[in-house]
Amino acid sequence: MTSDADASRQSSAEVVVTATRCSEEAARVLLDVLERAFPDSPAEGVALEPGPHGKTTVWCTTVVAADPPATTEPMGLDGTVDVGLQGGPRAVDRVVAALTDAFVVEDRGTMAGDQEKEVDLLIRAG
Repeated sequence: MTSDADASRQSSAEVVVTATRCSEEAARVLLDVLERAFPDSPAEGVALEPGPHGKTTVWCTTVVAADPPATTEPMGLDGTVDVGLQGGPRAVDRVVAALTDAFVVEDRGTMAGDQEKEVDLLIRAG
């Protein structure tokens, strides 16, 4: 049985990750890196939103980043990916650290509140 404290910890550790302006292959590489960095994160699946002509424009998943990420190797990536992160400040910082291990990361803007942080990144192959 999960206690209220455990549920609260997991909720504050959840980070919604979106990937846009990229190929499906690039989005899958990003998601693979996140799965390896946070292996204890329950698989939420990937939500695909069709864009014009049925082409996918947004890939989305939720990562539970309660603990520091497992180290990942630099990854190849065809082009760039716009990545949005939204969640608890510590959890978002952990996801950024995981992405920085695997890719070249450019911070394109951050909005932080008391209990939530949003980060806009551009990633490319390291």
